[in-house]
Amino acid sequence: MKGRVAFVALFGALFLLFTPFEQGGQNPSMFPKYFSAGASFVALVPLFAITKVRFRAETRLLLVVLAMVAFHSLVVSPVPFHFTLLIVLNTLLAAFIYEASFTWRSEFVSAVGWLLLVNAAMITVQALLFYLAGGPIVDFHKMIFGSDSRFVEDFLHIARFSGLQVEPGTYANYMGCLAAILILSSAFTERLVVTSFMAVLSVFMTNSGSSIYFVPVLIVLFGYVWRSKVRVVHLLVLVGAVLGYMAVSGVVEHLETRFLEHDDGSLLHRVEGVHAWTALSLDEKFIGVGFGADPCVRCYYQDIGMVFNLLTRGGGIVTLAFALMVGRMLVANGFVLGVILVLIPINEKMFFYDAAIWLFFLFAMTHRAEVPPRPGPVSAAEGARPA
Repeated sequence: MKGRVAFVALFGALFLLFTPFEQGGQNPSMFPKYFSAGASFVALVPLFAITKVRFRAETRLLLVVLAMVAFHSLVVSPVPFHFTLLIVLNTLLAAFIYEASFTWRSEFVSAVGWLLLVNAAMITVQALLFYLAGGPIVDFHKMIFGSDSRFVEDFLHIARFSGLQVEPGTYANYMGCLAAILILSSAFTERLVVTSFMAVLSVFMTNSGSSIYFVPVLIVLFGYVWRSKVRVVHLLVLVGAVLGYMAVSGVVEHLETRFLEHDDGSLLHRVEGVHAWTALSLDEKFIGVGFGADPCVRCYYQDIGMVFNLLTRGGGIVTLAFALMVGRMLVANGFVLGVILVLIPINEKMFFYDAAIWLFFLFAMTHRAEVPPRPGPVSAAEGARPA
């Protein structure tokens, strides 16, 4: 019974935290962010009563970063108090899910695996309905959340799919992050191989710019983490499937047209954001631009990447605390794997307060020996594990 409660609580929280949605209408607000955090907390309440939290070293390092962010947002460059509470709640949610994953390893791996498979199935169905039935693209995101997703049926001669997510790039970023967490937290099984491969291929099906980045990073991460157990045929099948998709989908020609022949909007956002930061004085850079407003108008500062987003906002004190986390990643995993892991948050187009990216950091700081060699004793959730 406890296993089922843990599985349902973890799956519900992970679904909310890894499926960001937006409020429809002309004046979108932050309500979806507060709602997701609050609903995730409620979903995890049953788990609080049956889980003992140890506060491992990784969690303590995360709390140090959180303390510096909270200090900056309350004292150095104050923001509305409720926004600071959102940052704190999301970070604590990530910390609790991480701690709970050690007690409920089988349930956690099952929840992550099923969430990846559900997302992969939905984007696959979306693509099949479009190509086989002749369109239009079915908006699964709107069916659940009530707001339109930003898929595109013809963007520079290619369709961009988003599945359950609000847009293709969001799918690539959040599902890529979740797939990395699965690779780091699961024991090596055939289920892990199948689920990871489906997740990687589904990320590529978005035909987004982010997918071109995360697909090879995830393949390298999978191959390096499990280099002693993975078979050559596994990697050949995955790489072959990716190359086959590139050949038949036209995604390479699409990206060449998008980035080499046009002024792409997402790249312009990055250029404007970096320019706005480099134009600041040395003192302003050390203090940080603050966690309130973006330093430039409509530059979509989070598009630059979560790490740049966090460190330039928090300045010196947050950078020093964050350096401890990066150091822990390198010590726990070695230089090569540590560098591979750092590549993920560098290009994650998430807000600095998203629980999803902090959950990734916690697993990225965890020494591989701390991951149980098996998912744990058979529990009520074992039967729910994806095949």
